[in-house]
Amino acid sequence: MKRLRHDVNALVSIALLVTTTIAILTGIIADVWDLTGFVFHTYAGYVMAALVMFHVALNWGRLRRYVYVRLFRSGSTARTRSPAFATVHPRRSTVEPSAPGIVRALHTRRGFLGVLIGGLAGLAIGRSTARVRLDVPFGTDLGVAYHQWSKPGMSDLFGAVASWGAQPPLYKTYPDSLRIMLPPPDDRPGLALETAIQQRRSVRHYSDEPLTLAELSRLLYYTGGINAERFGIKLRAAPSAGALYPIETYLAIHRVADLRPGVYHYNVADHSLSLIRDADVRGETVRHGLMQEFLGTCNAVVYFTVILQRLRWRYQERAYRYALLEAGHLAQNLYLAATSHGMGVCAVGAFLDDEVNAMLGVDGEREAAVYMLAVGKTRDRV
Repeated sequence: MKRLRHDVNALVSIALLVTTTIAILTGIIADVWDLTGFVFHTYAGYVMAALVMFHVALNWGRLRRYVYVRLFRSGSTARTRSPAFATVHPRRSTVEPSAPGIVRALHTRRGFLGVLIGGLAGLAIGRSTARVRLDVPFGTDLGVAYHQWSKPGMSDLFGAVASWGAQPPLYKTYPDSLRIMLPPPDDRPGLALETAIQQRRSVRHYSDEPLTLAELSRLLYYTGGINAERFGIKLRAAPSAGALYPIETYLAIHRVADLRPGVYHYNVADHSLSLIRDADVRGETVRHGLMQEFLGTCNAVVYFTVILQRLRWRYQERAYRYALLEAGHLAQNLYLAATSHGMGVCAVGAFLDDEVNAMLGVDGEREAAVYMLAVGKTRDRV
C-alpha cells in the first residue's frame, strides 16, 4: 500500500508538471492572440486545480507535521524528533552515464531547476527578439503578402513584444480648438432593426434641408459613441479589438443647423465637436473623392482615420486588419442609424489619401484616413 501511494504521488506530480506547462503555453497563446474563453487554457486550469487538491490530499499528513513542527516546536527539537526533518542520505544516480545530457540533468533537482530556468530565459529572449522579415519580390500583390504575413502562427509566441512601442492615449483631443457640445441623443424610436437592414441603400441624392444638431448628435452616438461602462472600461456602439478603439471620426460639415461649415473632430469622450478648420470645404471634398459630386451636395462627410499604434503595441502585424474591420463596423452603424431616421449614407473607398490627410491635419503614417462617407437627408431617388 505504501509503494502504491508513493507511485500515485509521483504520477500526480508528473501530471501536475505537464498540466502546468500546458496552462502556461495556452495562457501565452491566449494573451498573444487575445482569445477570450480559450477552452484549452480553461480545461488545463481545471485539471491542474484538481491535481493540486489530490496532491495535497496525498501529502496531507506530511504537510500537517510540517506546520506543527514549524509552529509549535523549537528548531533543535524539531530536527531531532520530527520525521519531516529526518536525515536523508543521498542516493546514487541510476541514470546510465551514456544517457543524453538533458536526461542526466533532469534526474537531479538542481539539474531540473537549471533546465527550467534556462527554458524560461530562452522564452524571454525569444519574446524580445524581432521576427525575421520576409522578402517580397517586386510585383507581388502586397495585400496578399500582408495577409500571409499577419496570419497567427506558433512563431508569434516567440515574436517581438519589446519593439512595438508603448500604448498611446485612448482619446485624441484638441484643447486649443473651439468646442461645441452636442445635445444628448434622444431615445426617439426609429425603424425596427430588421426594417432598417432591409431598406439600407447607398444614397447619392440629398435634399437641401439642413441636418439639425440633434440629428447629427444621434448619428454620431449610434455610430461609435460611448454607451456603457464595464470594469472601468468605457464601451462604444461598435466592437473593437481589445476595446482599444483605433478609429477617430472627423466631419466636413456642409449644411448642419447651428454649425459653421468646416472640418470638425468628434470627441467621443464627452460627445462634442472640435472645430479644426473654419472654412467651406465642399469643393475639396469633391476633389478628394475623385470628383464625385454628391460629396459636395450632402449635409456632411464623415471621415474615419486610424491611429495604428493603439492596436500595434498589442496586436503587432494584425493591427491593420483589426483597424479596417472596425472602420467597417462603424460604417454599418452609420448606415443603419441614418436609414432608421430617414437619412441616407454613401460610403466611398476611392479617394486621394494624401489630400484627405492634409485636410484633416493628420500625417498619413501615425494617423491616416481609411474611409469617407457622405451623409444627409434623402430625396426620393437613390
